[in-house]
Amino acid sequence: MDFKERISPFSSLAYKYERIETKRGSRPIPPAGFRNIRLELSYDGHAFCGYQYQPHGRSVQETVTQAWTQLTKEQVLLFGCSRLDAKVSANHFVLNLYSQTHHSCDRILRSLNGILQTTLKYPISIYSCTDMEPHFHARFDSIGKHYRYLVWYGRGQHALFGPHCWQLRSNIGPQNMASLARKFEGKHNFSAFRAQDCTAVSTERTIHKVDFWVHPRMPELMVLDFWGEGFLKNMIRNISGTILDAATNKLSESAIDEAFIHGNRELVGQCAPAHALVLERVYYLQDEYNTDAKNGVRIFLS
Repeated sequence: MDFKERISPFSSLAYKYERIETKRGSRPIPPAGFRNIRLELSYDGHAFCGYQYQPHGRSVQETVTQAWTQLTKEQVLLFGCSRLDAKVSANHFVLNLYSQTHHSCDRILRSLNGILQTTLKYPISIYSCTDMEPHFHARFDSIGKHYRYLVWYGRGQHALFGPHCWQLRSNIGPQNMASLARKFEGKHNFSAFRAQDCTAVSTERTIHKVDFWVHPRMPELMVLDFWGEGFLKNMIRNISGTILDAATNKLSESAIDEAFIHGNRELVGQCAPAHALVLERVYYLQDEYNTDAKNGVRIFLS
């Protein structure tokens, strides 16, 4: 079965939903008699070509859609909170869908996990299923996200953390990581830090906090935490690569300031690999976001 045959029944559903205007733009609403179901999940991005349908590989969206169809016999369209790239993982990913199923949320939770992990054998776990009001939308109602980038810097290795880190071999640790990270806080034109094929109309974004910290028991494991309302394609990976390049004297610190002024991609560092990036949390309550963005979350699986 080719790509068009796989997705055409689901992509066509997007044109059947009515839309309403809200303060955050136009959004679809479920037809009469349909439930608006919210799923919260985690997944290992190493197994996927990204969240959204792709012609060249298995995506998270396609896999969850397939599991839903096996459970309910319905063809549904999933509305995801973010468009994560290939190899990027998620500790907390939120999506919603419109369904006529009579299954309880508890039945949906148990059955979907069984299909995903036993029948389809893909590393996706759903840990919450909730009926929402008709207007809820996983993407449009999100008020902020927390992304985490992991770096393992040293000659030693770690069996569990290693595969999910950007592993850099050196006996000399990077310098000034915290001060370099803070340069990216605030509202900036991030055009120099986006992918070449990024189609965003505006390149201005606000990062409320970039927190650099080191694991208290494993000094080789370094963490960059990002809080913001939205990010451009490859923006966090380009920032992370630039911070590491500047911290190891491969790039001058002044190049970061020049990149903001001129928007020139050639002025910034390398694009850090995708497999070390994790979507840690999606926020829908302003107070929770403000607290975490202010204080940081220096634990794993937050």
